[in-house]
Amino acid sequence: MKMLDRVKGQDSDQVSLIAENCQFQGEVTFSAQLIVNGRLSGLVSAEAKGSCLTVGVRGEVVGNIQAPNITISGLVKGDVYATEHIELTETARVSGNLFYHSLQMARGSRCTGSRRQLQPLEIKTLIAEGAQVSRSTSAGRLQSVNEKQGKD
Repeated sequence: MKMLDRVKGQDSDQVSLIAENCQFQGEVTFSAQLIVNGRLSGLVSAEAKGSCLTVGVRGEVVGNIQAPNITISGLVKGDVYATEHIELTETARVSGNLFYHSLQMARGSRCTGSRRQLQPLEIKTLIAEGAQVSRSTSAGRLQSVNEKQGKD
C-alpha cells in the first residue's frame, strides 16, 4: 500500500482500521496509520511525525482532521490540516477548508472550501489556536447530521 511507504521511522504494522461496516462517533487520536473505510464522526488527530490518515473510497469523516499526511479517496465534511502532505484522489469529495504544506489533487477530485498552503509551524499554530473551535465545529456538524438523519 502506497501510504505505508510514507510512515518513516515507525513500525508499519501499527495500522488501525475503521472497517466499512463500522461507525464511530467521538474524538480519535492515532499514531502511525489510520485507515477509515467506515464512518467516523468527530475530531481525528495525529501528531507523530510521518503519521498517515487514509479515508478510503467508501470512507466518510464528518469532523475536522489533523495529521501530518492525509490521503482522501472518500467523503470528508470538515476542515483538513496536514503539516506535511494532503493527497486528494479522483474519488475524493471534501466539504471544508484545506490547510497544508504540500497538496496533490487528482483530476475528478472535488473540494468546496478554501485551500491554503502554509509552513508546518503555521499549521501547528492554527491547530493549537483552534483546538476548542475544532471540537465545537465538529460537534456542530455532527449534531446537524444527526438531526438530518432523524428527519429522514
